[in-house]
Amino acid sequence: MFSVGEYIIYGVEGVCLVEKAGYPDVAGLDKSRAYYQLRPYYTGGTVYTPVDGRAIMRPVITRQELEALLPEAKTLEPLTDVPADQRAAADYYRTILAKHDCRLLLRLCKTLFLRQSALSGSRRTISSTELRSWRMAEQMLYGEFGFVLGMTPAEVKSYMQKLLGGDKT
Repeated sequence: MFSVGEYIIYGVEGVCLVEKAGYPDVAGLDKSRAYYQLRPYYTGGTVYTPVDGRAIMRPVITRQELEALLPEAKTLEPLTDVPADQRAAADYYRTILAKHDCRLLLRLCKTLFLRQSALSGSRRTISSTELRSWRMAEQMLYGEFGFVLGMTPAEVKSYMQKLLGGDKT
């Protein structure tokens, strides 16, 4: 269980502050179930999610973990098991995004960056599903890394591009 005052990663909301944990008296919520009351760091508002729910929730990466991961980013292998079928690939990307694992998200970005680079010579582009997945992965990474580094997501994007030598990750 997470503690009140702790910052966590919650689904696509990204970084959230745990404001409360308990049985809220909110219309539409199951009164017999414990919920976290979360405040998304970047967008504000309030999110209620069951303490025992299926949504991915994890602590925000620590600065030490991030400092260990960033030097690895350049040498991370691209994903090699992306299905050739577009529909299966879309499910595959959704599964990676749902896990909100920073290493996997970096590998996804690298994979799609390399695929886009390979296609650009023939004036083609990656699919809209791949582009959406890439942008979502970047948004998730930049939000979490920005929180840890004390930067805005836009600053993280520039920081990562310099770190990776022009890569779009």
